[in-house]
Amino acid sequence: MSIKKALELEKVAATKSDILAMIGFFKKAIELNEETLLAHWKIGQYSLLLGAGHAESKAEKKQFYNNSIDYCERAMKLNPEFAKALDAGSTIWGSAGLLENEHVDAMGFWYTARCYYFKECLSTIGRIFNVKMMVTNDPVIRRIDELNPNWEGGGNFLSKAIYYIAIPKKFGGSKENAAIEFEKAIEIGPTYLVHRWGRAKYLSSITGNKELYISDLEWVLEQNPSTGGNPHAWNVYFQNQAKEMLAETDKIFK
Repeated sequence: MSIKKALELEKVAATKSDILAMIGFFKKAIELNEETLLAHWKIGQYSLLLGAGHAESKAEKKQFYNNSIDYCERAMKLNPEFAKALDAGSTIWGSAGLLENEHVDAMGFWYTARCYYFKECLSTIGRIFNVKMMVTNDPVIRRIDELNPNWEGGGNFLSKAIYYIAIPKKFGGSKENAAIEFEKAIEIGPTYLVHRWGRAKYLSSITGNKELYISDLEWVLEQNPSTGGNPHAWNVYFQNQAKEMLAETDKIFK
């Protein structure tokens, strides 16, 4: 079974080629009609990781993030009512209330990929003119809060933190609110490497909190990537990033 091969590889995947092979198995599973909802959002999840951690250019990042968004949308559209609403002209954020608990992962990685795209693929001016891209995530985030507020060990709170950092202050951006959301995420998912890595990368690096920055990244490096809250390939990425970020500490905090 392709789905079984994909899930077995997920436990040990670490490199770009591993992730691409895993995605290949998930695509084959879709062709064979094996757990198609799971396969679709998993492709979305790992296309996101390819963009974040393994893309070699901005163009490649855009491609991977768009693939992530696309496959998560396909997963959500496996809900007949939701698909019907979209075909009638509704939007994903306008019809998020039709989605149920089994669609939470697709919803979560959909808006996360959009956040990464906004943060990493748009210029400062581009972000100002595309604030709607972030604002329209909110109904989806709120629907996840209704269905599974602890999704991905506090993933919604992490994304809210990044949202507060990414958007301009005049549109509601707030580093103070971001710090609060990071704390909530860590409280809910204390074993998730992403939360402390994210706080160092997106918050401490711009607020000048060198002590917290180092502490968070050293904690990430101390964890076992096979047992952390996030999947293995994601934990390997976070730890590789943590090493690079620690090596750049003196440049960041001049």
